[in-house]
Amino acid sequence: MTEEGKRSDPQATWLLVLITSTGIFGTAIVTPSLPGIGEAFAAEPDRAQWVLTGYLAMIAVGQLFFGPLSDKFGRRFPLLAGLACFLLGSVMAFLAVDLNMLIAARCIQGIGASAAMVLPRLIINDTHAPRAAAGSLAAVTAAMALTPLVSFPFGGILFETVGWRGIMAAIVCVGLITTIPTVLLLQETNSARQRSLSVSTVIENYYLLFSNRQFLLFAGNLGLHVSIFFSFLNFLPFAFRELGYTPAEFGMHISLLPAGFVIGNLISRKWTATLGIIKMVRWGSILTVFAISVMAIVAFSGVQSGLALVLPAMIYSLSNGLTMPNASIGAINSVKRSAQGVGSGLAGSLQMLLGSLIASSTILLGAANDVRIGIGVVLGAALVALVAALLLRDDARLAVN
Repeated sequence: MTEEGKRSDPQATWLLVLITSTGIFGTAIVTPSLPGIGEAFAAEPDRAQWVLTGYLAMIAVGQLFFGPLSDKFGRRFPLLAGLACFLLGSVMAFLAVDLNMLIAARCIQGIGASAAMVLPRLIINDTHAPRAAAGSLAAVTAAMALTPLVSFPFGGILFETVGWRGIMAAIVCVGLITTIPTVLLLQETNSARQRSLSVSTVIENYYLLFSNRQFLLFAGNLGLHVSIFFSFLNFLPFAFRELGYTPAEFGMHISLLPAGFVIGNLISRKWTATLGIIKMVRWGSILTVFAISVMAIVAFSGVQSGLALVLPAMIYSLSNGLTMPNASIGAINSVKRSAQGVGSGLAGSLQMLLGSLIASSTILLGAANDVRIGIGVVLGAALVALVAALLLRDDARLAVN
């Protein structure tokens, strides 16, 4: 253990990629099969989409707990507990006998996945200065974007060959592959632990965060950008089915999104040190509005094509690669170091909460039957995210190399 305030040694990048990718894998591999899962259980789209939305919502809830716990108990123990929860939910999902049990199991999976989402960000921030942390997180997110790049088409093919239960079996295997090296290799990095953890302290920290304008702007921008991605995962499978595509064909098309995200993260890794965190968030937000506007123009012009939907979405994903790592690190460094677990947890929770709420709203409003409704919703989210980015103020702490 290092002295309080001193940064710990960086952890293996490949391990942090593996941990974070586990939660993403649980999202991506299920997406192409959402319409098919609904048909398997004779459920309407608004019911079937809870297999994804419930998972995302529990990631949001879980981060509210794992963040504060990591400020008191360190990063390692809560992460291992979360991975154990993920494995439990995965086994339950594999054994599910009806849709209600499958949704409940996916919610348990989501709680465990929340630890895999929030704690690697904190581990990176524990071991790097702010701009370096944003660059390192960009490298991690670029590498982990390979997960959906592979998982989208793999999930479609797997569903067509062995059905939804085979998808849940694959998630169990990935959970095991992640948990074993984490137990053996991950070291503790939190050298500024809180001496006590009381409910009143946590409430006070959350109150301070909700009073922190800079934090809310970063977290809101992050959440709105992520909500666009989750919305695409919710309504695009139905749009592609209406266009006559199979789940496997949809999986191949949608894999262009993580490809764009990889490119954006590589750009972010190169330019954040020069331009700074806030400028990267602003430029990414501008590019997002441009991409969704192009998609809206094409869709409302009556063009019906898979590529007409995914190419603008790919440009959006590139912009998300600029905003996501920078907004994440910006939010964390807007708060004092001893409460950064709470800050990361709340930022991640708001991110997933906005994502699940906005994504589910697209289906409730009818995007499963009319893709233009979904595009209208995400365009609104992109415009609000741009406003948040423009309202950010320069912060000297984010200029530290």
